[in-house]
Amino acid sequence: MKKISSIVMVLSIILIFSGCGGSNLNLKTIKGNELEKSQLLTKESSIYLVNGGDGMKGTYLSVITGEEKSIDSGLSAINIAKKQLTTITPYVILENKIISEKEALEIAKLNKSDYMIYSRVETWTDPLGINCNENYMDESTVLLSLYLTKDEKLLHTTRLFAKDCPTTLNGIPLSTGSPENLYENLFSKWVQNHFLITSN
Repeated sequence: MKKISSIVMVLSIILIFSGCGGSNLNLKTIKGNELEKSQLLTKESSIYLVNGGDGMKGTYLSVITGEEKSIDSGLSAINIAKKQLTTITPYVILENKIISEKEALEIAKLNKSDYMIYSRVETWTDPLGINCNENYMDESTVLLSLYLTKDEKLLHTTRLFAKDCPTTLNGIPLSTGSPENLYENLFSKWVQNHFLITSN
């Protein structure tokens, strides 16, 4: 009986401390088509990763005053993307400055990058854990546009979206939630759908 109680207690602790409580990671293609296997990026692909701009953030007063600009959210998103991409291919060039897609494509061609990823944040909300509730949650929404540089062709645009709150115990958050944590998981899922990952 003690052994069973111990197992139940350990499982409960694991569930409590497992971070955000069941966030939905949504990836929706809004332009173009899903890539076929022959179109997937590889470890040899060179990528120009571009900051397409900051998004908005929700606050307690958003219903009255509207959303506010989420300063440097665009930079946060591309830094997360770069960190993950460089574990696959060393050929990643990061553009911190916010530029248009047209200008970015011209630079990508000059860089001789195979692909351009244009990252534009829509929403990047980060309430304090204790304030997180069903109406005011950690939220990350980013539009990623993948271009084939040589043809200046948009392969497709995906909206990556997640919102959640940290797990709580008696109203106290047991972990730190953030749009960064959500986007790390979202971008990881995007990578799985867009890269041909082979085991060495």
